Amino acid sequence: MNNMLKYLIDLQAIDRQLFEIDEKKGSLPQQVEKLESQAATVKSELENTRVTLEDNQKELITIKGGLMDAEGKVKKYQDQLYLVTTNREYDALTNEIETVKAEMANMEARQLLLETEIEKLDETISTSEEQSTAFIEQLDANRDELKEKSDLTDAHQEELEAQRAELVKNIGQRYLRKYERILKARRRAVVPIERSACTGCHKQLNPQTIYEIQQMDAFIECENCGRILVHIEEDDS
Repeated sequence: MNNMLKYLIDLQAIDRQLFEIDEKKGSLPQQVEKLESQAATVKSELENTRVTLEDNQKELITIKGGLMDAEGKVKKYQDQLYLVTTNREYDALTNEIETVKAEMANMEARQLLLETEIEKLDETISTSEEQSTAFIEQLDANRDELKEKSDLTDAHQEELEAQRAELVKNIGQRYLRKYERILKARRRAVVPIERSACTGCHKQLNPQTIYEIQQMDAFIECENCGRILVHIEEDDS
């Protein structure tokens, strides 16, 4: 048997086991990564909303204080109206009162807008907190499941990867690149022949090709699917 073919058969066996380990983990790693990203986004948006809420609440307190001061001014000017002795003084005080009242109207409009925004922000924060909690709960559950599956497979995976690293040292780079290119496209790069056909694509092979494959001395690829064809004798035991 050509040693290169033997190494490739052994490499295929290791890679199939590694693939099965990945299948057992399934899409959990991607789900965990996606949930982590979503949780981080919700957390960031929640923090920004809280900052906006705090700023609005501070502004609302300032406006309420300004309204109290303005009401005091209006009262003071109205009291002074009873003390004026000339039309000029009366008109001046009246203008001051109207100016302060106009400022109060603007502040009251802003107060109403802020109170509406604060109410919406409170609702947004409440919803985001529930969403964040749900993400975290799902994330924790997926992490636990992934850890449980990883604990069962990581040791075996490390052992297989170590075996693979040693094995590829014996395989020429040209053959290894071809093998890995086929593996990426087909999932199985090395396949045995059965019933005069490639077991990868089931294309029937001619007798001469079958004979050459059975000798296991040459690197032969399937003309149809490009897989590396080998002959594996059945174990009669």
